Amino acid sequence: MEVSELDKYGICDGISEIILTSGIKNPNAAPIGLIRKDNKVFIRLYKGSTTYENVKQDEIFAANVTCNPLLFVKSTFSNLENENFKYYHLNSTKIPLLKNSASSVIFRCGEIKHTEQAMTAEIIPMNAMANDYRPRAINRGLTAVIEAAVHATRYELTRNSDFLDLIDRCLETTYKCGGQREKDAAEILLNEIDEIKKRVAGGKDTE
Repeated sequence: MEVSELDKYGICDGISEIILTSGIKNPNAAPIGLIRKDNKVFIRLYKGSTTYENVKQDEIFAANVTCNPLLFVKSTFSNLENENFKYYHLNSTKIPLLKNSASSVIFRCGEIKHTEQAMTAEIIPMNAMANDYRPRAINRGLTAVIEAAVHATRYELTRNSDFLDLIDRCLETTYKCGGQREKDAAEILLNEIDEIKKRVAGGKDTE
C-alpha cells in the first residue's frame, strides 16, 4: 500500500488525530497524532504508556479514524471496553481495530529510534478498510473537546495551571458549537480533570 493512498482513508498531510489500537494479546486504544510529511508517516510514543509497550513489542498496530468525541475522551484516560474492538487477521495474529471507526489502517514499524523519553518510528501502511463514507462537516465543538483532552494530559504531566485556562476556553467552544455527543464528551472530560486536580493536590501535600 502506498502512502498516497492514505488520503482515501482520512489520513492526510500534516498531523492527523487518530485512535491507535494495539496489543495482540490485550487490546488497548489511545489517541495519537500521526505525522505525515514528504510521503512518509511517523509516530512518536512516550515511555510509560501501554501503547508504547505494545508497539515496541509487536511493531504493528492500527490507526482508526473517527469523529466520535466520546471515544477520544474515554480512550485518553482509560482503556475502552472489549465490546468496542474488532479484529483484523494478519497471518496468525489478530490486530485490534475500533468497531465503529470511519476507517482503519494497519501499519507496521519501519526504522525505530529510541531516546530516554520516547520512541519515534517511521510507519509503513500495509492495508486499510473504510467503514463509513458519509460526509460530515467540521464541527468546532468536536475539535475543541479533542484539544481540551490534549491539554488535560499535559496538565497531568506538568501540573501547570495554565493548561486549565486553555481547557476552559476549548470547552466554552464545545458547549457553544458542539452537538450532544460533544457536550457529553466535555462532561466526561471535566470529571476526569477533577480527578487529576485531586491527584495534583495530593502530590503537593506530600512534597
